[in-house]
Amino acid sequence: MTYALYIAYTALPERPMPRTPRTPRPAAGVELASLADLLWRTQSDSPGEPRLRLSAPLIVRTAVTLADTEGLDAVSMQRVAAELGCTAMALYRHVPGKDQLVAAMNDAAIGHPPASGAVGWRTEVEAWVEALWGLYLSHPWMLHTPTRSAPVGPHELAWFEALLTLFQQAGVERGQLIPLATFVSSAVRDLARVATELDPDGAAAYGQVLAERLDPARFPTLCALAGEEGLDEAEDGDVTPIVRHGLRYLLDGIDARVAEHTTNPAHTTNP
Repeated sequence: MTYALYIAYTALPERPMPRTPRTPRPAAGVELASLADLLWRTQSDSPGEPRLRLSAPLIVRTAVTLADTEGLDAVSMQRVAAELGCTAMALYRHVPGKDQLVAAMNDAAIGHPPASGAVGWRTEVEAWVEALWGLYLSHPWMLHTPTRSAPVGPHELAWFEALLTLFQQAGVERGQLIPLATFVSSAVRDLARVATELDPDGAAAYGQVLAERLDPARFPTLCALAGEEGLDEAEDGDVTPIVRHGLRYLLDGIDARVAEHTTNPAHTTNP
């Protein structure tokens, strides 16, 4: 249990780092439209375009490979240019800057969502979560890319569309589809960040600190859980059981809510 609690507190949002003054940015709408244009343009090379010719998709693929091998901090316009054997200025003709490059990398790395099948919405939601979880563990740098807007790239939108469709098939009210899908995708991302950053050795020290300080009169539930053997399935540092069990309870809740709405819709139109 102490490991699960250690994980839970590690997953709390990080405090924002102080920002240095930046030059004025374009209006949000103009900037977002420009980013969307880039993301949709970099999803694939144009038909017949030589793969060795400098292009936005080639630049993005090179940056993804670099991030996979050396981490996101290694990615810069200068470094990507060096990998491609050209000048940084040559890259700017295809990608406006590093921020846009990182956004394009994220959309390219996430790829296509799992194919839909006729196995039931619950099984497909579980497959969706498992696939996204695997992507984050394979490309941990994605967990450190800034989120400056809602998804605008073709691949990110395809993943979101797939999850929305599954929850719609489950019978979730239309007005709750986006909040629910946003919650699930955000939870997967945050727990994946914990899984890639957590120091398993820290759990033992954390448990010792709790054992020395927890007062059963003040923290009766924590003390009771901490004393139960075999309760924590994540003692080996694997966060996956927490994701699996949390998702199961969420899907059970969706089932129950949909059933209640079907029986008595007047009482469940809003949470």
